[in-house]
Amino acid sequence: MSDIRKLTCSDAHVLYYHVWIPEGEQVRAVVHLLHGMAEYSERYDRFARYLNEQNIAVFAQDHRGHGLTATKAEETLGWFAEEDGWMRVAEDSMELSNLIVSEFPKTPFFLMGHSMGSFLVRTLIADAPDLYDGLIMMGTGASMGILGKIGRMIARSHVRKHGSKFVDAQLNKMSFGSYNKKIPDASSAFAWLSRDEEEVRKYNADPLCGFVCTAKFFEDMLDGIEFANSPKRAMLLHNDLPILIISGSMDPVGNYGKGLVKVEELYKQAGIKDLTLKLVDGARHELLNETDRVNTMEYLNSWILERV
Repeated sequence: MSDIRKLTCSDAHVLYYHVWIPEGEQVRAVVHLLHGMAEYSERYDRFARYLNEQNIAVFAQDHRGHGLTATKAEETLGWFAEEDGWMRVAEDSMELSNLIVSEFPKTPFFLMGHSMGSFLVRTLIADAPDLYDGLIMMGTGASMGILGKIGRMIARSHVRKHGSKFVDAQLNKMSFGSYNKKIPDASSAFAWLSRDEEEVRKYNADPLCGFVCTAKFFEDMLDGIEFANSPKRAMLLHNDLPILIISGSMDPVGNYGKGLVKVEELYKQAGIKDLTLKLVDGARHELLNETDRVNTMEYLNSWILERV
């Protein structure tokens, strides 16, 4: 079954999260799932219900500035906080993880993140290397290098000029404007998300998806990408922690596989022994909403259960 719960975070902010618990069976594993930018956790209902059928429980919060966490408090969509927003959202995730462990203290526990959520996974895990039994990084990417630095400079200047909640169309275009370049006759600005046109249509029609985020969000996000790709942070992980890096071969966030190889090398250099890179042939960014999503869900389930 599934339900919606609330967590009052350490700064008194209320975080809404979804829970899917298998009915009538012993829970074999728990997954804490972190959603991506400009979306929300209920979009993972199909995947969560599939995992429930395998006796795997799923917890997934709506991050600050997203989903129910934003709408219930009438917050600005695409905005984390006035200061240190990235680390605040990472701390939210850690606080929910600790709550999950208190509810399932002896159950294998996996942390999974998609896109922005994958960078959050890679940010917070170094501070809690003993908490999880495995990590899944889906739709992630490598450091943006000089482009990331330029983006952060622009974002900071926009925050100073317009305020932290300024909806930043310029940075949105800089971030995503080229993502359809390898899709001939793209029927939507979000065609890069999936080959399944019905899923893209639903995304386009959803007011809680695809919105333009704030200048401060872009500053936080770009900081987070670099933080997640820090070799020093990677070296803090235990070398026996299983890690799965999974992405579509046509995902622009991972630079069509090239960025994923860099991420894999980052964790190889950190000495991770159980490290898997999986590129889904032809798939775009949202693997769980792709035309071959059933195969991906089965693969993720197998990877988890092999490590239980």
